[in-house]
Amino acid sequence: MRDPYERVIHFNQSRDERFLAIKYKLMASSAFRFFRGSCHLYYEDLASQQTWKDQTITWICGDLHVENFGSYRSRHQVVYFDLNDFDEAILAHPTWDVSRFICSIFLAGKELNIGDDDLKTIAAQLLDEYLNALRIGKAYAVEKETVDGILQKYIAAVSERDPVAFIEARCSLDKTSDRRYLVIDQKKYFKIESKSLYTSLIKIFSENLKKLNTKNQSNFQVFDVAVRIAGTGSIGLNRYVFLVYDHENTTYTLFDMKQAQASSLSLSPFLKIEQPEWDDQAQRIQFIQTLMQYQTPAQLSRLDFQGQAYIVKALQPEQDKIDFKQCVDKPKKFTDACYNMARLIAYAQLRSAGRKGSSTADELINFAEQAEVWKTQLLKYTYNYAQQVEQDYQNFCKSYAEYRTEQKTVISKALHKPE
Repeated sequence: MRDPYERVIHFNQSRDERFLAIKYKLMASSAFRFFRGSCHLYYEDLASQQTWKDQTITWICGDLHVENFGSYRSRHQVVYFDLNDFDEAILAHPTWDVSRFICSIFLAGKELNIGDDDLKTIAAQLLDEYLNALRIGKAYAVEKETVDGILQKYIAAVSERDPVAFIEARCSLDKTSDRRYLVIDQKKYFKIESKSLYTSLIKIFSENLKKLNTKNQSNFQVFDVAVRIAGTGSIGLNRYVFLVYDHENTTYTLFDMKQAQASSLSLSPFLKIEQPEWDDQAQRIQFIQTLMQYQTPAQLSRLDFQGQAYIVKALQPEQDKIDFKQCVDKPKKFTDACYNMARLIAYAQLRSAGRKGSSTADELINFAEQAEVWKTQLLKYTYNYAQQVEQDYQNFCKSYAEYRTEQKTVISKALHKPE
């Protein structure tokens, strides 16, 4: 029996229960948000329903959709637009990333009030953009000097953001001590209740900063740390935000530290491709991200804490995603916003070609040249699966609403139980 609610609950059973309610509420907000939070469902179904053959092997993002592309500043201080989430990254088939991306086009496009016929045309155009970029066989970067239209304006806008305003919006100033602390808003940032955990986090991150800045170890001081909630799929994993002060430059920086878990794809029996051996899951994520991105974000690193591996990176005012609200009722604008994303998939696959078991660039080019054999099947499958996601979303919402009603009843009875 197909029960998306039970499958989601089972998958998330090891996550922090305090924040799962936030994740499920977000997943219940729209079909696209449900899709973002249930990557494991997509590949569980693809295993038994895939209608085309794909023997090519490449590194994939794993959880590719239109919201997993975004801007960031590299260590060279250049703002790029690229794939930006590699939690699920793994060695797999190129069409797995492509099909999930195209499926997201149908789901996100529907929320933008774009009709089915237009979305089918857009999906076909984006698939062709990906294939054409792959056939050329050269991986380019996407930066403001090399793009136009909506993406150029977007990158230009984020490049001009004020880093001081970015910090001030997330911190408060204690006038007594004249130092800043993180704002606990109970939405994105939450207080760490355990004093021992708070102290341990400050200590481990201070030691990590010394490793990253061996020449100026004494310049950096960790002022504060809080629990951080971001995204959808990763909610419930351990995740923290650190406020760090640079005494030499009198500037503040925010760092994100996120628990790294095994890709849900690698845990599934349908993945038959042998994977490299990793020391830990943070090493996997950092290695694949370094391969697939043109440049990695500033301060990307990893550390170990209490037996768990974590990915660390600086949070930046330039780190953002495209606001698709400007594409409502505008299929051409939606296409313009996404066609570079399709190219970036190809660039990432070419960039990582021939590494640790992935197919060579020539093999990827040959794969693209044979696309007429499978691309119609892929487009049909992704359209149909988007309809399945809509149904799964409705079923999930119904079960989630029933669960919340049951919980309220239990709590009410407990509160009014006679002595």
